[in-house]
Amino acid sequence: MSRDWTTFLCIGLTIIVLFDFASARNAESKDTKQVTCTGKVIDEQGRPVAGVEVALHEMVYDEVTYTYDPKLLGEVQTKADGAFSFTETVEDNQYRYGYIVVEKKGFALCFDNWSTRDGDKELEIKLGPPKELAGIVVDENDEPVSDARVLILILVIGEGQGRKTLSGLVVPKLLTTSTNTKGKFMFRCIPSGATAEFIVDKPGRATINTYKRTSVPYQKLNFVEGQKDIRLLLPVEAKIEGLVVEKSSGKPVGGVNIRCTSGQESGYLRPKPHVSSKDGILSINALVKTRYVLSLLQSNEALPDWVADPVEVITESGKTKSGIRLELSKGGLLEVKVKDAVSKEPIEDARVSVKSLAGNRSAYGRSDEKGLVRMRLMPGDYLINQINKQGYSRRIFRDWVTIEYGKVELIEYGLVGLPVIKGVVRDEEDKPIEGVELEVCPMGVGEESASNAEGRFEIVYDLGRWSSFRTSTIFLVGRHEKRNLAAAVQLHEDTRQFDIKLEPGVVFTGKVADPEGNGIKGATFSINLRASNWGSPIGRDFSMSDGQGNFEIKAIPAGHKYNLYTRAKGFGVIGTQVNVGNFVDNRFDVGTITLPVANLSISGLVVDDNDKPAAGARIYCYGDNQPRRNTQTDVNGKFAIEKVCAGRIRISANKTGTAPMYGYIETDGGATNVRIVISERSASISYEPSRPPWLVDTPLPELKEIGMELPPAETNGKILLVCFFDSEQRPSRHCVTQLAKQAGQLVSKGITIIAVHASKMDQTALNQWAKQNNLPFPVGMARRDAEKTRFAWGVRSLPWLILTDRRHVIRATGFRVNELNEKIGEMASVEL
Repeated sequence: MSRDWTTFLCIGLTIIVLFDFASARNAESKDTKQVTCTGKVIDEQGRPVAGVEVALHEMVYDEVTYTYDPKLLGEVQTKADGAFSFTETVEDNQYRYGYIVVEKKGFALCFDNWSTRDGDKELEIKLGPPKELAGIVVDENDEPVSDARVLILILVIGEGQGRKTLSGLVVPKLLTTSTNTKGKFMFRCIPSGATAEFIVDKPGRATINTYKRTSVPYQKLNFVEGQKDIRLLLPVEAKIEGLVVEKSSGKPVGGVNIRCTSGQESGYLRPKPHVSSKDGILSINALVKTRYVLSLLQSNEALPDWVADPVEVITESGKTKSGIRLELSKGGLLEVKVKDAVSKEPIEDARVSVKSLAGNRSAYGRSDEKGLVRMRLMPGDYLINQINKQGYSRRIFRDWVTIEYGKVELIEYGLVGLPVIKGVVRDEEDKPIEGVELEVCPMGVGEESASNAEGRFEIVYDLGRWSSFRTSTIFLVGRHEKRNLAAAVQLHEDTRQFDIKLEPGVVFTGKVADPEGNGIKGATFSINLRASNWGSPIGRDFSMSDGQGNFEIKAIPAGHKYNLYTRAKGFGVIGTQVNVGNFVDNRFDVGTITLPVANLSISGLVVDDNDKPAAGARIYCYGDNQPRRNTQTDVNGKFAIEKVCAGRIRISANKTGTAPMYGYIETDGGATNVRIVISERSASISYEPSRPPWLVDTPLPELKEIGMELPPAETNGKILLVCFFDSEQRPSRHCVTQLAKQAGQLVSKGITIIAVHASKMDQTALNQWAKQNNLPFPVGMARRDAEKTRFAWGVRSLPWLILTDRRHVIRATGFRVNELNEKIGEMASVEL
């Protein structure tokens, strides 16, 4: 578990730009562009510093181990004017960001960040006086530990959106030191105002990490520059010893990659895998006292040889947990065939992800040239939760599939291509505007878009991720903050060419204050545009409140309703409804927004039905005006949640495993000795949404799932009307008979009616019932589990109507039979 770090040296002068490939792989994007970072190094008097060595680094993602390693790309020196420049070729839509670090003897480390999302960037790096950060490393007996390696895991300067970060995992030579014979360590080149977290290790002892991930935005770090009394406890290591075996035969299996995680690791902190010996022996050391999960590390790019259930291990300092067995099997196979919903052609390189309903297993794979994805999975129920391919709707699926030992389950899906809107942005004088930020609401942005020098734009949007989207009400939003110009224009779903004219925007003004009326500096804002049945964020970066708490947010489109959400470190969250109808001189005074203080904590214990402490349970809390927080219980089932507000708060706890366990309690901020009992719940309840997904604007599921094999003449180019019903339910029978009466009129409009019995019934009896009721349309029935079929088709009650367009994309669902003509009338392709 330890890392081979090198010694920290505070000599020389180096600038490092790091590019991070942590975002999801974008293999489909072949178009590239060049981005340039230029900068100048100056001293405290503003004079340029020449001859500075500049190094360009990247963090390389290993797709086999899912971990990161630093890589040096090149080096240059600053010129006489202190300038430096790097030009990199990046793929379009690829999100990368970098760290820029300056280190010179006698000066503090200085660093900045560069996101390629912002394109070319120019920086000025100013050297400043160094500060110290020092402390001592002690053992469990409070005795000093010599020769321990101390690495600054995270170093942060600034606050909120303006903060800058650096990781010692990227530049260990710059941010590593060792303790002396008295256990003391010191870093002498810390920037003024910086905060930090550490990793410490030594052979025979645990590797500790002081950073504990939370859900707090811009999480505050524990240690501050100038601090010299830091005390870090480095206990004796805990160990795990076990065996990796084939489940059916008990034979040991060597060369298997095993991941050992505690739930706190992510990104750069993901540990390297441990490999079983040729005798199947697994040995892991340098562990702390906590709950670990051992899991098989599988390749998602090829069909793995094995699958295995994860194993939970509770470790103790100074002890070895032995006798652990990780049992491998061949499991079952899931095959997913992905095709274009319109052309029916197979789609290559689509990413399909699944998650077990028990919550303890997940996997993904990519489709081959035949559109086929093959995954080896442990037996159980799984959700097909995402199927992604650039250029297609990235909608979230909620389909169930059951995997059995030695069997193959095949499912087919059709993806809908993403719409593109092209046009020109103009101002009130009809002149093209460059640099206008455009997006489609609700939450429809497939990629960020800005107008060019001719005002032209091209925006791809995706409504598939908006699971509750019910109508075709979409808006194109354009904002130019510098000129305070904005517009939000409603579009028809079939719009592909549109020129938008910006008008003077509204400026939100106001003040953010604490309960005493004192202004809060650095409060952040997010704005949701509100429509009849949705709210969607607009914009990405808004100004923070100043030293007196005053704020000004420009370029808000007039004539609409908004929700303004205000947050600040150490406070709760307040949502304010704003109706931009009445304003003076394009300014709208929101007034004073008073944030509740988040200065309380909640602590307690999570236990199972047998009163046994639940180690490693995830804890979430939320409530009106409360900041959202999450944490994890320790090995004794205890938890503590910091920085919550007074008032009611709901705390939920869940733990994944062979069977998921869940529980919750409502309490007040500041409560102690809170006790949450978690109990087992069925997998179908554990991860099932409160209601099935809303499927508007998604392809109609395959008709064969409901026992239908209709000839092409009845489906090609036809509008489909599907009615889920139950012959034993009076409202269902009424709906079906009403459709039978209207069948002739509907068929004349090019509409094919399909009735589906929503529960299991003898096929002969169903045919007789349809004949007795003179139904002039086909009647089908779920071929597999009826409950899963209803869920996959989005059926929330009976009867349930689904209406598609001629491409068989769902346009309306869940309406009453007497609303049918209205729904048909809303579809531009149907003539009444």
